[in-house]
Amino acid sequence: MGWRRQGLIILSVCWLLFLLAPLSSTGLAFPFFLVTLGGTVGLALVASLSITLTPDPITRPRVLALLVYPLAALALSTLFLTSQTPVNPLFRLRFQLSQPALEAAASAALSQQPVPAGWVGLFPVRRIDVNGSEVRFISEGCGIIDECGLLYTSGSIPTGRSKTKAKPLGGPWYHLYAVF
Repeated sequence: MGWRRQGLIILSVCWLLFLLAPLSSTGLAFPFFLVTLGGTVGLALVASLSITLTPDPITRPRVLALLVYPLAALALSTLFLTSQTPVNPLFRLRFQLSQPALEAAASAALSQQPVPAGWVGLFPVRRIDVNGSEVRFISEGCGIIDECGLLYTSGSIPTGRSKTKAKPLGGPWYHLYAVF
């Protein structure tokens, strides 16, 4: 295997590791979505061209390798489009790993203790809003100008909020999509 192929494999693995953060986040801002999708499609094209332009004869493994990158780009694009929902397994894992830290931060915020913005568990939190028995952890932009995050409430979700969508994650936790 030549140094170019090894470099392409290393680049592909690094890109996939880089994508784990946005794929498991609470939301994805539209400009960053375009960058990550463009990078994924670009890497798939470069890999496909490198496979087809090598002087080796076309064999079954090369054809399969040619199909891997476009299919992976399609799968990642599909996951991007569903990444702002609690159904995303990468988001669920990140949430489960962060839940103890999030519970501690929610408890502190509800007892009027200052909770600084920053990392809470595995989520970057830009702002923490407390309103009665509700704590909002605003972590990411999503869409063009909307905000996404996590919502903790000891009561039920108030109805009649047309600009706020909360999807249950279990217990007092919800995925928050706040339309601006």
